[in-house]
Amino acid sequence: MDKLIYTAFNTVNNIYDNRSVRAQNLANVNVPGYRRDLGAKSVGTAFLDNMTSLQTRALAIRDDNNYFELDPGTLSQTDYDLDLAIRGDGYFMVKGQNELSLTRRGDLKVAGDGTLQNGSSQAMLNTNLEPITVPAYRSIKVSDNGEVIIEPLNSPVGTKQTIGQLALTFAAEKELKKYPDGEIRPADGSVPEIDQQVSLVPQHVELSNVNITDELINSIEDQRQYEINIKLISSASEIDEAGASLIRMPS
Repeated sequence: MDKLIYTAFNTVNNIYDNRSVRAQNLANVNVPGYRRDLGAKSVGTAFLDNMTSLQTRALAIRDDNNYFELDPGTLSQTDYDLDLAIRGDGYFMVKGQNELSLTRRGDLKVAGDGTLQNGSSQAMLNTNLEPITVPAYRSIKVSDNGEVIIEPLNSPVGTKQTIGQLALTFAAEKELKKYPDGEIRPADGSVPEIDQQVSLVPQHVELSNVNITDELINSIEDQRQYEINIKLISSASEIDEAGASLIRMPS
């Protein structure tokens, strides 16, 4: 009986965590390049130490990695010269809130300080892993090999100048995780090798890979599992009381 109750409570706790993950996914369904969270996973079982009885109280051990869905999202054509999408595998290398990180978000813009950023205000890095600074320009676009090309202000019409090339990587053989700041980095803290063979599609953005239907169905399934486990706990209590009454000494 003890095992049943602890197993049911542990399942309810996992369902509670899943609810937060699904809410996060639904909140970011319209964010370009967003990667659907899968949440932490169980990596084993722990038993509470008890010196005088059997180890019946089992709890799942979970690691601190926030796993995410790797499948690419749909590419949407925008016809905007600064929009850029990755086809297939690969990531842009950016400087976000903290360390160097990876992203699939390619809705680019020139910030007020002249740096090239994406919609999350992450600075896009060049092949030297330095932020790309954009001088005054008449027009700007990004090519299919990641080169940022401008027509400088006050230059003859038709003048083209390449001011940098976006750093790209496949992050091959790297275990990636989402950190608490929401950014993707290698779990070992290393910097992935730059690889400019990543395929790019100008004038497109990659949409979130969150499937609203799947998230809603999973939410309904979680609710059903919650109700089942609450009934199990209630039934275990009733069975325990009935068993105790059978062995109770008559008064």
